Amino acid sequence: METGAGEAFPLKERAAETELLTKFPYGGVILRPGFIYGTRQVGSMKLPLGVIGSPLEMVLKHAKPLNQVPLVGPLFTPPVNVKSVAKVAVRAATDTVFPPGIIDVYGILRYTQPKSS
Repeated sequence: METGAGEAFPLKERAAETELLTKFPYGGVILRPGFIYGTRQVGSMKLPLGVIGSPLEMVLKHAKPLNQVPLVGPLFTPPVNVKSVAKVAVRAATDTVFPPGIIDVYGILRYTQPKSS
C-alpha cells in the first residue's frame, strides 16, 4: 500500500522528533503548535488570519477534553498566535531551566499566559 504525502509527513515528523529526543535527551525542546495564525503576506496582500484564529483559540482552548473524541478530536485543537509560538521558542532556546521535551499547543498557551500574582 502506497502512503500519500499527507499521511507520510506526520510519520516523518514523529521520526525526526524521536531522533532529536534521542540525540538531545537533556535539552531538546519540540514545539507542536498545530494551526498557527497571524497576518500572512501573500504577494502584496495581507491576510489577517487572526480574524478566524483568535476567536477559535478563545473557544477551543477550554475544550481540551474534546481532543480525546475518536476521529474528530484533533479538529478541536485550538489555533495559536504566531507571537505565542515565537515567545515559547525563544524562551526554550535561551532559558537554561526550561524543561526539555515536547510542548503541545496547550503547553504553548500555558507558557504565554500572564503570570498571576
